Amino acid sequence: MLAKQVRHINDVLNYVYGTEPLRLSGVDTCIAESWRRCVHRHGLNPEEMKEALILPDSRLREHQEAIGDFTDIARYGLQALWKQIRDMGYVVLVADADGVVVDSLSSDSGRLAWKQAGLYLGALWHERQNGTSAVGMVLETGEPAVVHRNDHFDATHIGLSCTAAPVFDSQNRLRAVLDVSALTPVAAKQSQYWVLQLVKHFAALIETAAFIRNHKQDWLIRLGHAAEFLDVTPEYLLAVNDEGNITGANHAFHQWFARHAGKSGQTLIGNGFERLFGQSLPELCGIQNRRPTLCFDGLTLFVGITPPPRKPAPSRNSTPLPPELAKLCSPDSRFNQTLQRVAGLADTQVPVLINGETGSGKELLARAIHLSGNRADKPFIAVNCAAIPENLIESELYGYAPGSFSGADRKGKTGLIQAADGGTLFLDEIGDMPLYLQSRLLRVLSEREVMPVGSIHAVKVDIRIIAATHHDLQANIAAGKFREDLYYRLNGLNVVLPSLRERDDFDYALQTVLRHVARNNGLTPKPVSAEAMNVMRRHRWPGNIRQLANALEVALHSAKGAQIQPEDLPDYLYAQNRPSENPSALTEQMQNSKAILQNPASLQNALQAAGGCVSRLARDLGVSRMTVYRYLKKYGAAE
Repeated sequence: MLAKQVRHINDVLNYVYGTEPLRLSGVDTCIAESWRRCVHRHGLNPEEMKEALILPDSRLREHQEAIGDFTDIARYGLQALWKQIRDMGYVVLVADADGVVVDSLSSDSGRLAWKQAGLYLGALWHERQNGTSAVGMVLETGEPAVVHRNDHFDATHIGLSCTAAPVFDSQNRLRAVLDVSALTPVAAKQSQYWVLQLVKHFAALIETAAFIRNHKQDWLIRLGHAAEFLDVTPEYLLAVNDEGNITGANHAFHQWFARHAGKSGQTLIGNGFERLFGQSLPELCGIQNRRPTLCFDGLTLFVGITPPPRKPAPSRNSTPLPPELAKLCSPDSRFNQTLQRVAGLADTQVPVLINGETGSGKELLARAIHLSGNRADKPFIAVNCAAIPENLIESELYGYAPGSFSGADRKGKTGLIQAADGGTLFLDEIGDMPLYLQSRLLRVLSEREVMPVGSIHAVKVDIRIIAATHHDLQANIAAGKFREDLYYRLNGLNVVLPSLRERDDFDYALQTVLRHVARNNGLTPKPVSAEAMNVMRRHRWPGNIRQLANALEVALHSAKGAQIQPEDLPDYLYAQNRPSENPSALTEQMQNSKAILQNPASLQNALQAAGGCVSRLARDLGVSRMTVYRYLKKYGAAE
């Protein structure tokens, strides 16, 4: 250990515990907070120096595949940034939300040194593992960070200088971190602040490029305080679907919205554009001879609008999905690409591993795969590995020979694996299978034979294996809870099933579930009102499809009118959206609205107070726009 590393360790200990006067009085507040988190929250010891952790190639590929085409979008920005700093001894990195470096650019010379320092593909940079680093701080705080030399927690890394900025997706989730690092930086930390501005600029460019690509089928709304820069570098971006609902926003707008609308209790994603701003997109598009503006919370923003491209007619050469798979998502959903891959393997014995949250429809997908292949007329046996008691799971899966144990059936029993012969065996919640049984399952997969309990003769089986789990099996492998060899046997094709809140076809999923629930209960499906749809779009749905089905069942039984209204939904959905139940307050509002509408001067004053926006005035009065137009026309104030 070098003398400067010993001094650094003492400085960190002194700062965190305050046992001695601190020599380094210039430690930034954010760095000090990170050091304290490392010790008190993550349990790290600054006296334990750790070399950089580089994941094996197999783990790296999983992280690269999980982040999908984002790295393709980010690559151009990465190369453009690299061109500007490549002669200054820097490396450019992109880390995912787990802190794993999934893409990098560096000079060929000194590649070994980059790898030893952790500035390399597959390196893991997270505060809970590595202590204070630029990537780790961005993941913890969501804010850009400069971690220069002695700012690092671990004395191993005090020779590095790292500058990083976050990249958010349109749902305001931290998607990636853009980082620029140097092995031999200059001494002054101030030298990195120009790098910080460069990194923030390119992170914003990457975020915007990803936003536009992911919302290319939506209306793109550019907002800003200066009309001249809207088409060049808009401050804020919104995506709005054809129904007029907001489907995404850039991080800057999420922050702006939280500051200006947080107190009102409104949510952004799923909210109606017109409801939020008081003007519809058709109204804004119809404005001639000037740049349209929006008023929100007393502020005026200039608006630029780009409509979505016309959807091309379906290609005659495209292969339609099998019916059972096609009904799992809308034709326009991005998940269709995954289902195309699944359909191509439906007639094979390639194992499929489905990852998804509880209730997201893993068994529905497994059954659809089975029904789409050449085993559709054979058995589909579903086994919930988490539901069978541990002392019975072996006999349930493999069966047993006559008289093999006390209490056994004298005729023996055929196990679930053998019952699936010729068809498909669906192993749900495979991550909960006891470790000692995983080796036996591995033999079934490799030898295609099963040995009943108490028998000395193996039985050949012809089965297609589909497994599913909500666990992170890689984490279970690392913890010694799941066999790595079994994982690779099951993971022929890995399908990540999106949660309900992440689906880009939520309305389609809701209508599909609604029809299913109505059919199972012998009821006629009722249309869902726009207000009820907005309530359900805003909910997080931790129980996914299963929870949605229960909510719609309640709504169908409760709805007395022609449509499902918000008050028909379960209380936990409607509670935050319920209007005032004070009859006197409602009566007073109705009387005030009536008085304004019936007085031409009062109506004209109210319209001016609403900035001339009829939609906003109608919302304030609690009436429809047509009612306001009718009174304006009556008084000659509208054509």
